[in-house]
Amino acid sequence: MVQNKQFVLQGASDEEFLVDISYSNGLNSKGVIIFCHGFKGFKDWGCWQLIADYFVENGFSFLKFNFSHNGMGVAQSDDFTHLDKFAVNTLGKEMEDIQSVEHFLVNEISKVLPEVNTNKIFIIGHSKGGVSALLYCTQYQTKISKVVTWASPFDFHRNWSSKFIEKWKADGIQYIKNARTNQMMPLQLEILEDMETNKEKYDLRNCTKKLDIPYLIVQGTDDAAVKMEEFNLLKKHFTKAKTHIIEAANHVFGGSHPYQEKELTEHTKELVAVTKAFL
Repeated sequence: MVQNKQFVLQGASDEEFLVDISYSNGLNSKGVIIFCHGFKGFKDWGCWQLIADYFVENGFSFLKFNFSHNGMGVAQSDDFTHLDKFAVNTLGKEMEDIQSVEHFLVNEISKVLPEVNTNKIFIIGHSKGGVSALLYCTQYQTKISKVVTWASPFDFHRNWSSKFIEKWKADGIQYIKNARTNQMMPLQLEILEDMETNKEKYDLRNCTKKLDIPYLIVQGTDDAAVKMEEFNLLKKHFTKAKTHIIEAANHVFGGSHPYQEKELTEHTKELVAVTKAFL
């Protein structure tokens, strides 16, 4: 039986963020998976919990969390009520949050949940979360032994046109619309300045030789948010990575929010099956 326990951790800029771990009392021999959500995402989006349940039923524990600056507080919610945090989120902050999660698993989880096997730690990143996961695995001392990206871009900042950036600099702020909530989500100038300061650090081309753990890239062919060109760039530069293409799958592999079905979509079933086999 799948069980779930929540925790509050401290991450980037000393901000608190919400974590939950799905596990079983007797079936955790294969290790623990850290799951990183994407841009404008959150840990309880759509079918992420059903995916967590799938991995627990197949011998893993599954930890998902809200990035500390994803726009939410520590209340259990799917509302972006802290847009001031979203407005200053960076890839660097997300890496700090992943570090907090790994530290919790390595040093603290055994005291409160001895059922969770931390001898093997894996990481999965969806969309922008994939970029953060890859950067973390190549820039931090880590015990993570395998990394998987689902629909991850090669360059998260690829869609920021020169016109978009010019207006951003002129106004001191830019906005991204959230199609689900209809919120105009702010991006402070701090994000742009961080991107320009850390351009080399955030460039995945500079990480390829540093990645010394197995890597799986999964991509859907009908992804409107992250095109196949992004997958091809990941494949080109991470030459040792394994790859899997899901025909006709979109950016969320058929999922939606809220997700009220009791079973995963066919595309998501393929997604989790190929990921389980890799891990």
